[in-house]
Amino acid sequence: MKAAHICMVALGLVCAGCATPPEVKQALIAKDQAYSENERLMGQYRELVHNVTERHQHWYRYVQTRLKLNLALQWATTNPKLTDVGDAELAKDDAGLLGDEIIALINEIRLKHLPERRGPTGQVIFQAGVGDMNNLLQKLPELIGRVERRVASDSQASSVDLTAFDQYRTNVGALRRINAIIKQYLDIDVTLPRNEVESIAEAVRTLRR
Repeated sequence: MKAAHICMVALGLVCAGCATPPEVKQALIAKDQAYSENERLMGQYRELVHNVTERHQHWYRYVQTRLKLNLALQWATTNPKLTDVGDAELAKDDAGLLGDEIIALINEIRLKHLPERRGPTGQVIFQAGVGDMNNLLQKLPELIGRVERRVASDSQASSVDLTAFDQYRTNVGALRRINAIIKQYLDIDVTLPRNEVESIAEAVRTLRR
């Protein structure tokens, strides 16, 4: 890393115990200001990504809740069919979207006279209806709750990973600590003790991980 190289060059000057040119000190100050500005800009970008993601997740949950609730009510009250998809494939695909928890409740509230629907391997997915409209209305709040939990689970699985921004901030923080230690000793033109050299070297190593 170029920044780490600059720090090691400056460190060599300190360890030699020589008088430090003003240009070197000024370069360290400018470098620290650049690190600070980069950290500020990256923080703003992280916040922007977070806010956009939150807005996206909000609309995703809203749309998916409506879609899954409508789909669940279709299977609870009708016998859905599509001309371009076989009955077994349709039942399997819709069951995959809804999940076992919602399917179990649909099978409790399916209206009378609705036939059972099987998947491609012959397993019963939607059972023959035995319920009535009163039972369906009573179970509707529970159905909504299960749909919302399903959507929340799907939404969490698709969330954006922001750890790269946090790692960047950690690296910049290490660089600024190195700069601060070096500048402190350059200001008084002394030789660094061995333990301080090791501390700086360890900070540099964290940047290469």
